[in-house]
Amino acid sequence: MISVSLLQLLAGSLTLYYGAEWLVRGGVHIARVLRVSPLAIGLTVVAFGTSLPELFVSVKAALQNSDSIAVGNVLGSNITNVGLVLGLSTLVFPIAISLPEIFRDLLFYLVISLVLIVFVWDGMISRLEGGLYFTGIILFTVHKFRKPPVDVEIMPDQLHSTWFSLGLIVLGSVLLYFGSDWFIRGAVTIARILGISEMVIGMTVVAFGTSLPELATSVVAAFRKEGAISLGNIIGSNIFNLLSVLGLVSLIKPLSVPGDIITFEIPVMIGFGLVFLPFSQFRSHVPRWASAFLVSGYCIFVYFLF
Repeated sequence: MISVSLLQLLAGSLTLYYGAEWLVRGGVHIARVLRVSPLAIGLTVVAFGTSLPELFVSVKAALQNSDSIAVGNVLGSNITNVGLVLGLSTLVFPIAISLPEIFRDLLFYLVISLVLIVFVWDGMISRLEGGLYFTGIILFTVHKFRKPPVDVEIMPDQLHSTWFSLGLIVLGSVLLYFGSDWFIRGAVTIARILGISEMVIGMTVVAFGTSLPELATSVVAAFRKEGAISLGNIIGSNIFNLLSVLGLVSLIKPLSVPGDIITFEIPVMIGFGLVFLPFSQFRSHVPRWASAFLVSGYCIFVYFLF
């Protein structure tokens, strides 16, 4: 059983890499064609593609009455995206964070995170609350694409067909979903053999598995010196996870939520979001010691969960 699970982990990891590579290439080309900034593409198209695993996994968990996994997956993924994904991405290639460029999106993310506290106060995310969240992601996406065109200098991607680029985005998203699914199947099986609780599985193993697309995409984007896409992918994925994943899942089925997430998991998620403020004060780029500090913070969070 463990040998099969390890094979699933390996197959999932390889599939995630190629899915991320194609998604980034397609996204960069679409940014050039539409004259949309790479940050906007990262916040929308790439973020949606890398959030598909969270969506499918949370829907499946909710339908199987595993609400703790569904909710824990979203919160854990958002923490992982900042602590691990941003940390490792800036370790691979230094990324400069411009606060004026991300301030509105960061503020929006922090506001909807605070709204989540209100939603879960009664121990339930209702269909009405899910509908409000899902409406928010529609308005957010429309707003991003209604901004006036900009002249952007981005790395040549050697793609000449818009349809081919769209095909890469679709195919990359599909590979990201299946890669995450295989990884999660293997990881969850191993975790259950070790006797880990459902909430901890959702916050750690499942959250890490569904965050692998963000990790792979952001690292690939950083390596290709597309820092704006990498940064936009992280913030955008966190916004999509809350508004789209929690919104759609609770529309399908109201989610029961453990009361203690108000005092630990949600504050930690907000705290990791606030990390962008001091990180944006570095003049050229985020230094590697700060990246290592961020990854260490994520590891401490996982330790306290266990």
